[in-house]
Amino acid sequence: MIILLNGPLGIGKSTLAEALSESIAWSVMLDGDHIVAVNPAPSDEVEHLHSTITLFIEHHRSFGYRHFVINHLWISTAELDDLRKRVVEEDPDIRCFLLTLPAEENLRRIQIRATARVGDEQSCFEEQTSAKERKLLMKASETELGEPFDVSAPPSELVERILGRIGMARK
Repeated sequence: MIILLNGPLGIGKSTLAEALSESIAWSVMLDGDHIVAVNPAPSDEVEHLHSTITLFIEHHRSFGYRHFVINHLWISTAELDDLRKRVVEEDPDIRCFLLTLPAEENLRRIQIRATARVGDEQSCFEEQTSAKERKLLMKASETELGEPFDVSAPPSELVERILGRIGMARK
């Protein structure tokens, strides 16, 4: 099983991915932002991300891991289709969830996160980035970029809801 968590900055992708991977036996969490955080930046970020994810999945499978929770922002069906094509041979069971949250709550989460950091500039950047990403995601049809999934509940409840939707029990 491969679970993709899609959504804008600050919505809770990493938090939910970590909680899910801790709740599923033989699972690995892959954070798309960390995968593409290389210097110098790749000329084609999506190609770099997807080829690296494919390598990581193959590597972890060789050690017996069977489930993957991958979080990132995918803004087009072409991007998601490319990833699906690359990993379908390894695992045809791929579920993509588009995380949703009212804009005000997304902004509140970004502001809370910013209090743990030094400097106010990062908060402004993240607020602007999140707003841009939300607009990009809104252009897609309702399920084009993943099954809509409201993340306004606590992580433990969200884990139970996702596991229920994919027909999987906690480890």
